[in-house]
Amino acid sequence: MGTFVYTAAGFVLLALIVFDIYATVLHSSARYGPVGESLNRSVWRLARGAAFRLSRGMRHRLLNMVGPLLLPLLISVYIVLLVLAFALVYYPHVPTGFTFASARPGAGWADAIYFSGVTLTTVGYGDMVPLATPLRFLALVEAASGLIVISLAITYMLTVYAGLERKRAVAVSLYHQAGEGADVAGFIAHHFVEGRFYGLRDALRTVTRDLQGLHESHIDHPVIHYFHPVEVYKGTPRVLFLLLETCTVIRAALDREQNRDLRNYPEVRTLEAGVRHVLAQLVDSLDLERRERPRRPTPGEAAEDETRWRRRYEQTLARLSESGISTRDDAEQGWEEYRAQREEWESKLRRLAIHLGYDWEEVTGDRDLEYASDEGKAEPKAVDSRQ
Repeated sequence: MGTFVYTAAGFVLLALIVFDIYATVLHSSARYGPVGESLNRSVWRLARGAAFRLSRGMRHRLLNMVGPLLLPLLISVYIVLLVLAFALVYYPHVPTGFTFASARPGAGWADAIYFSGVTLTTVGYGDMVPLATPLRFLALVEAASGLIVISLAITYMLTVYAGLERKRAVAVSLYHQAGEGADVAGFIAHHFVEGRFYGLRDALRTVTRDLQGLHESHIDHPVIHYFHPVEVYKGTPRVLFLLLETCTVIRAALDREQNRDLRNYPEVRTLEAGVRHVLAQLVDSLDLERRERPRRPTPGEAAEDETRWRRRYEQTLARLSESGISTRDDAEQGWEEYRAQREEWESKLRRLAIHLGYDWEEVTGDRDLEYASDEGKAEPKAVDSRQ
């Protein structure tokens, strides 16, 4: 009976590991297998809880270390669990099912784990050899499993870092076009020369394509969520904010007649639909709707949000006008449209930003654009990180 229990437990654990490796490494999914996902969430939750007790710079440096550590940590967990799974199968047969190079005192976990370990890592000292044919074939399977896991691990790490490189390229491109910060008015004005827009359609089309690539990288390799760059502008929340705010400003702040073509660009509609879809998918993949539901703001907090949005809207109008871009005559109507748009997407994006280790103000710069453009600047006295 004991032999059956240990053997069954070993094969159940082995099946769990195989499924987790398939779901994590081989299958393109927004979520990992149960082992990988639990590990990532637990480590990130602990690190983020500690990081938000630190200063801004220390917080980003601490969280920056998590992503690179998660990959070798996950591989180590797989190896340990595989060694344990096969050891459970070997254990009932130690020592009678094995020959030893030297006399052994008797059955023990140490021998089963030792043999499983040297077999999985293909070291094979030969000081402990199975006698029964099923055990010998099982050892062969374990050695092959070790080679496969190590090969998949190397390939997986290479693809993850390739996805991170694409993500950084998109973020850096937007960063320089947006005045090296979160200045959406600067991003729009960057393409306005001598009274006309040049290259804006191409820029919107390119960033839409890049956004889809970024999204696919997150879907294929969810661990990318937890690679937290020290520079805020390289983070996913800043990229999504710039794109959502750009679409909002184009629709709500620009003069309807003189900029009719721009407002009706299919590229604008495509980008807006695409970025909203990506935001919804990221929130869903991280299960933020259930895990980190935002508390309902009090009347005072709602008024504070509206004041912050109003200040940002007026600053945007002023910066666009300074660049020679015609803005709406009916500014109040534009403000109502702007506020409605911000209400639609800000809650989700704020939850994503805070979950990924950013405070809301450094993502948006709503109170201080300089704070969002200078990565080394000290925190303002009141930083809005409310979920």
